[in-house]
Amino acid sequence: MPHQIACFPNSYGRFGVPAALPLIAEAGIRYVELPVKTEGVPSFFGETPVLTDQSGSEEVEQIRRMLEEHALSLCSCNITSGNPLDRNVVDVTLRKLDLAGQLGVRLVVAGAGEAESPGERAVLYDHLREIGDHAGQLGITYCFETHPGVCQNADGMLETMSALAHDALRLNFDTGNVLYYNQGADVIESLRRVVSFVAHVHLKDSGGTFEEWNFPALGAGGAVEFRLVREVLDEAGFSGPCSLEIEGVQGEEPPSLEVYQQRVLESMAHLRGCGYTE
Repeated sequence: MPHQIACFPNSYGRFGVPAALPLIAEAGIRYVELPVKTEGVPSFFGETPVLTDQSGSEEVEQIRRMLEEHALSLCSCNITSGNPLDRNVVDVTLRKLDLAGQLGVRLVVAGAGEAESPGERAVLYDHLREIGDHAGQLGITYCFETHPGVCQNADGMLETMSALAHDALRLNFDTGNVLYYNQGADVIESLRRVVSFVAHVHLKDSGGTFEEWNFPALGAGGAVEFRLVREVLDEAGFSGPCSLEIEGVQGEEPPSLEVYQQRVLESMAHLRGCGYTE
């Protein structure tokens, strides 16, 4: 079945959202996963943020105009803010959820957090339930990233989803991160185990080596079988966004905007060959 293909603008690195949007549209992609950053915290990719937790209605309207100009729609917002064990991170997250609500999205992607003791885990779960309650009131589902901590691998994801049992809390499954953060992980088996909780997907390739930053164009890494990923999603009746995330290779020269775009075009060609657009 055809999938809702989106692109996360960090696939364009330091050039950011304004440069990414017209190129995303040129690549034939119609959906965007929009980053909402934390005011005062430098971005990992070095871009200038278009929205932060301190943004107001004027910035939200500017985003709407930018999207309309290129006939793009938002499928989700990425509101990664840190470890929700921290009360300050929860407060930032709630402000970002309000912005996502203003933009009309129904899905956000962010971390589930880390906890080192049973006491910390209890606090973290309470904070995640609070985030889920706020998201639910806005008609939003908060999707946990495949990041270190309680949703690092399939075991952790299942334990966390079972413990929280919250309708507004689901998973974002990242096909590259599950290999980066877990030695010897099996992408397809991991996805099969958790797919009933997956509401959002990051399509990311990998060279397959544990903790090696190697996230090239889809199909160039070789460790992720994207056709099998699609088959698992189809069998589960998944209808959420599949968002391209192409984070490059550690140690490479900073790519030009043209190189970033070529990687997106190559990725789209690979997805077409794997049946995502049929």
